[in-house]
Amino acid sequence: MSISRRVAKTLNTSPYIVLLVIWALVTAINVNKAFHIDDVFHLEAAEWIRLNPLRPMSGTINWYNISEPIFHFNQPPGYFYFVAMVGAVFGFSEVPLHLAQAVISLLAIVYFYKLLCLFQKDFALTGTCFLALGPAFLVNQNLMIDIPILCLSIIFIYLLVQADEARNIYLASIILTFGLLLKYSLLPLLLVLLYAVLEKRKPHLIKALLIPAVALLAWAGLNYMEFGSSHMLGRPRNEVTLSLISNNFIAFILTTGGVAPFSLMFISAFQKVEKKRIVIAVAIGIAIFVVAAYVLVYGPVVRSIPYSLFWTIFAYNGLLVIILFFFAARRMVPDRKAVIVFLWGLAMGAFILIYSPFMATRHVLLLLPPFIILGGYVYRNTLPKATKASIGLTCFLGLALGISDWVYADFYRKAVPMALKHVPTNSKVWTTGHWGWQWYSKKAGMLFYEYDVSDPQAGDYFVIPEVIAKQKVSDNIVLEKEESISYSPTLLNFFTTAHFARFYNSYSYQLPWYLSVAPVDSVGVYRVSGVE
Repeated sequence: MSISRRVAKTLNTSPYIVLLVIWALVTAINVNKAFHIDDVFHLEAAEWIRLNPLRPMSGTINWYNISEPIFHFNQPPGYFYFVAMVGAVFGFSEVPLHLAQAVISLLAIVYFYKLLCLFQKDFALTGTCFLALGPAFLVNQNLMIDIPILCLSIIFIYLLVQADEARNIYLASIILTFGLLLKYSLLPLLLVLLYAVLEKRKPHLIKALLIPAVALLAWAGLNYMEFGSSHMLGRPRNEVTLSLISNNFIAFILTTGGVAPFSLMFISAFQKVEKKRIVIAVAIGIAIFVVAAYVLVYGPVVRSIPYSLFWTIFAYNGLLVIILFFFAARRMVPDRKAVIVFLWGLAMGAFILIYSPFMATRHVLLLLPPFIILGGYVYRNTLPKATKASIGLTCFLGLALGISDWVYADFYRKAVPMALKHVPTNSKVWTTGHWGWQWYSKKAGMLFYEYDVSDPQAGDYFVIPEVIAKQKVSDNIVLEKEESISYSPTLLNFFTTAHFARFYNSYSYQLPWYLSVAPVDSVGVYRVSGVE
């Protein structure tokens, strides 16, 4: 038997071995990655909760200029409790916390495979590769909330579509309730649950909706007891305008296009199953939209040829994936399972477009499962070469950006001790800068600066990263730069997620990733020469 046939036989008879291999690779990328971006907010909230479990929202965190109560921020504390429990037992360090996150990644991978099997079993492993080995999943593991809520949303949908048992409706409702106590962005799934209940035409199942409703009311009651208002209703909201939605939509298609190379497979099938005139109309329509969107964002001026080329490719690919999702839904809507998946994608997509203050790959990550599932309906019409190319590009881009982001995060972990070597012994050292830097600099003993609150004196030192979100330093503090530390770029971060964390913070004018030979950041060491 040839090697290729043996591999094919293994894939068919032992899919869970393949899933474990995928999970091992996913875990290896993340296990010793430095704490990064919003990880640090979760860590500081968890440290507070470990000591104050009955007052989870009353701790303070400096995430802008000064320390503010946790209830000023967007997220409920469910995930913070999880991090606190793991940290209390195993320590608040990278390996144990990332291994705990790896368990959640495994559940997401396994349940997505099981969910795909309910639709197209011969596509299940391929579709799982598209999700788990793609950049949106690989990079966004970290210690952030996105993989946990992705996992819960997948299990929720799996329970709704797998069988007609009433028990699954109640289990799905419980899973969704846990998800809502982790992050409110799963609220649109209440509409999917409502559809699943009404579709069964069993009035008694409406009681399943009471589970999340009662839980959210109870949570609001606890909020009033702790800080006098409802956290969910009192959070800052976007002013919904046409400008916000149009900018978010352009950013959304750019971000989707940048993390969905598997579209090659769907394009191949689309050309086969649709009439030629429809294919041509779609291709021309997307091209016209992309040109119009580019002019809307940048005006009639070409920013630069390479950047504009990437922008155009990402926008075209992203819009194509969205359109093919609707074409697949159109063919499959009579199927009850497909309707649930379509509502999943539609409800989550609308919520993200309207309520996200900016776009990020972690937002798109929540929509990739419905895109992939419905796209799988045309799998049998795809050319084998297109499928292989899609898998290859997905794996390459996932690994390239996963490694690049590992290096990006590691810079701040390494830069802290390097910077302190340039500070005289026994000097008072202040720092500004959030994300991973905030965690490592504070653990090294630097004083975390609070705008117009802290009182640095002449002779003190500041250590400041240049290109991350950070506190403003008061104008009356005079700083003299004495040293600068930068990371020399290598091929490992040529496919870069850096330069103001573009993978976590993308806009209509900022691609989610790019090619760059510039250093990811630099850290300046400053002496306070005077206070005016």
